[in-house]
Amino acid sequence: MIIFRKIPIILRYPREPFEEVSISGMLGKVKQKITSNEFFHGVALPITEKLLRRIKIFVLKFDNFLAKMVNRLRHKRNTIEEENNTEKDDMDLPSMPS
Repeated sequence: MIIFRKIPIILRYPREPFEEVSISGMLGKVKQKITSNEFFHGVALPITEKLLRRIKIFVLKFDNFLAKMVNRLRHKRNTIEEENNTEKDDMDLPSMPS
């Protein structure tokens, strides 16, 4: 009974061996489907471009923020070093008798 049900399924298999699936072949097929699909060009592409523009703006703002922080820290370090140098210079000077 089982054999009679499985024979039609077995007959549908190809007589040649199965193709080996390669990544480059799969990517080529996906690329071909995307380029032939009007949905991708009409809807998905503008959304992707908009998303990438927003990501770029965020990255630039974050970079600007980090640059400001580095400048503040450098300025703070320089003022602290200047204060320390002036204190050392004051200590080296002899005091005047009154």
